[in-house]
Amino acid sequence: MKRIYLILPFSILLLCLVLSHGDASEDKAPVIDGKKIVAMVNHEPITAEEFGMFLANIEHEAMGSAKEAESVDYAGILDRLIDEKLFLLEASNIGLDTLPELTNMIDENSRKAMAQMLVKQEVKNIEVDEEEVEREYKEAVKELKVTGALYKTESDARTVAEELAAGTPFDDIIKRAIEGGSAIEVMQGKYLKRRELMSKVDEVLSQLEIGSISDIVKFDKGFLIIRLDDVRFPQEPEVREKINRILWKNAKDIAVEKYIVSLLEKYTEVDQTVLDSIDYDTSDEGYKKLSEDERIVARIKEDKPVTVGDLTAAFETKLFHGVEQRQKELNKRKEKMLNEMLRKRVLVLEAKKQRIDKSVAYNDKIKTFKKSLIISYFIDKVIAASVKMNEEELKAYYDEHRNSYTTPTMMKIDSIVFDIREKADAAVETLRSGTEFRWLSENADGQVRKDAQGLLNFEGTILSVSSLPDPVQKVLSGVDSEDFRLYESEDGHFYVLYIEKVFPSALREYQEVRNDIAKELYNIKMTEAVKSWSAKLKEHYPVEVYMTEF
Repeated sequence: MKRIYLILPFSILLLCLVLSHGDASEDKAPVIDGKKIVAMVNHEPITAEEFGMFLANIEHEAMGSAKEAESVDYAGILDRLIDEKLFLLEASNIGLDTLPELTNMIDENSRKAMAQMLVKQEVKNIEVDEEEVEREYKEAVKELKVTGALYKTESDARTVAEELAAGTPFDDIIKRAIEGGSAIEVMQGKYLKRRELMSKVDEVLSQLEIGSISDIVKFDKGFLIIRLDDVRFPQEPEVREKINRILWKNAKDIAVEKYIVSLLEKYTEVDQTVLDSIDYDTSDEGYKKLSEDERIVARIKEDKPVTVGDLTAAFETKLFHGVEQRQKELNKRKEKMLNEMLRKRVLVLEAKKQRIDKSVAYNDKIKTFKKSLIISYFIDKVIAASVKMNEEELKAYYDEHRNSYTTPTMMKIDSIVFDIREKADAAVETLRSGTEFRWLSENADGQVRKDAQGLLNFEGTILSVSSLPDPVQKVLSGVDSEDFRLYESEDGHFYVLYIEKVFPSALREYQEVRNDIAKELYNIKMTEAVKSWSAKLKEHYPVEVYMTEF
């Protein structure tokens, strides 16, 4: 269970607030090295700048929320910053930050961050060919205005072709087809998106000039004769933007690949003879020898080489089901694996050469990752470990919150809408006397058009009663299946409601909702555990808060 909910505590700490900026009083705040201090935790400062950045990050994540600025809990945000400091201190005190699994993750993230920043720097000036964007855009939005007819038999189509050859206007032929000729489908001056056309139709139209008519084109459904009337390119900014993004990504990918290949050529030399000699299709003893093999399969300038043993170890981390059953596959994949290893190494080498690892941006990124990782580990390994739940607690929670696990009342409702009350009243009486609803729906006079604006949509669908407008809910109160009710809307429409079926609310079975209960109770217990640990740590690490007025 703990594994399933691993990310929840961290989100409780950092992501549960909806914020907007407000004024905070810092009159009592001391200043250290020119920075205002809002709190001290074990004599380590939390600066106003740190508080502001944390506030901005949460506000960015909460962007678009409906909550108002008055709901901002500035004191709560500061408490969370203090808790972060406390958890980091305690994690360091118990040696959690020195765990091999954690330090390995930090090292891996550091290398990845360097490589990403190097690549980003390399592609920052890549530009998209605007002419190519324009060409792709026109092809994407292109619309063709066509007139044509699909005939069932080839002889019918040939008759039309002969008429055209004799000078009969195509529009006259189409008009005759509409009035009841031999065509099974007719299009008259209709604009069609090029991307929506069948490939065969698109091919035919692409060969036509505007105003020209095609030869007979055979399809599964019949024989088509079509004329291209016009071509237009409607404005669709979102399509242009999408094409721009795709072309930029393609250009970026090509540039990145070219750059990495140049780094491989600059830094590495693969011993193809050694690589070819590696045979993973061997016994367990033979495989063990390969894992210890110190022969060099690739040399890297200014870095340690890659041995056969290194390559074999890389497979161990990739193949989660063990290599014993997959040794035959490894021979096919060894070259690709070596290439992946070398690509990572040369990117890090070049990044260090360009001193990316000394940059403020890089160090801030690693510091943030390390802090969040340690806090997550502390919460998971220490706080979450103290949270226990048993079946009795889950069942007790279920009994105490039965309303939360009750299905809503549902109804299958259809309707006839009238513009005069008298006709609606008469319809209700007629229905209650035994007239079939569907027959009345198709034949009753005085109905409002089904496509009239603002009509409520029932149409025989199953709806939750609580999702309907309050006045409708009142009308439906106490109704049974196979009953009828009259509802008058504010816009003067009279709805004859046919309640075909009522599905009463019901308590869901415990086993059906057990997982949901476990999540909810776990979150509650985690919130309590976080507060408890925070209070406990404040007894051991001195905390001073200077910003107390918000």
